[in-house]
Amino acid sequence: MKTIFITILDGLTYKDLAGFRQPRAYTVISALILILLFTVSGMAMLNQYLLMSTVKAAPVSISLSTPAPEATAPTQPESGTPLECPGDSSDWSLSPTYASRTYNVIQPACVYQGLEKTIAWALAVREGYSRARATELLGFDDMPMRPLQAVTIPANARGLSEVPVSFIPPDPDLTEWRLNANGEPAITYAMRGCFRTSSVVGNTIETWGGEYSVICLVVEDAENTHIIYSLDGHIYTSPATPTRSFLLFGYLADGLWVWIGTQEQPRLGIKDPEANAHERETIAAMYDTRPWDTKWLGSTYHLLMQNRRKTGGIRPMRMINSSS
Repeated sequence: MKTIFITILDGLTYKDLAGFRQPRAYTVISALILILLFTVSGMAMLNQYLLMSTVKAAPVSISLSTPAPEATAPTQPESGTPLECPGDSSDWSLSPTYASRTYNVIQPACVYQGLEKTIAWALAVREGYSRARATELLGFDDMPMRPLQAVTIPANARGLSEVPVSFIPPDPDLTEWRLNANGEPAITYAMRGCFRTSSVVGNTIETWGGEYSVICLVVEDAENTHIIYSLDGHIYTSPATPTRSFLLFGYLADGLWVWIGTQEQPRLGIKDPEANAHERETIAAMYDTRPWDTKWLGSTYHLLMQNRRKTGGIRPMRMINSSS
């Protein structure tokens, strides 16, 4: 045991010329480090003791939740009148969604009110209102449609594409019904996004949409099984297959949107109405809208389907020249 002690002592010290033991350099450094560690540890323990003494003497409740910000009232003009929805499309913000990076959502959402009014017109003429009567009831000066032969739209990463479009017959006195097997209206519209009709090229802006600064794509889910037209006292009927079509609406100015045609392609058959309805609602919600159907038309504009009166003989559908 004595031998081990002497070995350790020789490792930590050495004998000088006078025969006295002196600490080696690394022993001194190690001792200083140990003293520093003990000092720091002692101070930490003392600080912990003082902290715990304070906590025990005067308990303090701690909240981990973030205080809710105070609600502030919407900013109103000094006159007290509500803020108006911007009528200039250059004041709108168009942003991509999870559904598409090409067809965008518009902000502020009040912009859609004008578009909804035009969609209400399209729904009304599918439910027995003549074009002229629907125009009058919804307060339009003219029918909100501009039949075109083709419309230029974005084609994702491939640039622009000119697509042919078709249109419903424009006769102001023509009435029609799109009905299911139960004789109920079976047309629903839903948003699929919007785009500006101009592009920035270098230091210039190229406009390729004509007089329409913004165009919106809307799906028409026609789940009707037959179509009925009425004109000049005669009824024209035809069977129909449930089909999804893609309609284009262009923005003019001052909140006015017009229907500028239905894409000739694609036209998709509807095989599963329930799944189709779920997809329609999900995508519409991404664009801050909801599907527009006969219930919406009745509750929003108080327009109910017109009763069909047989005022003449039945004629084959081919006598009506309809592209949509």
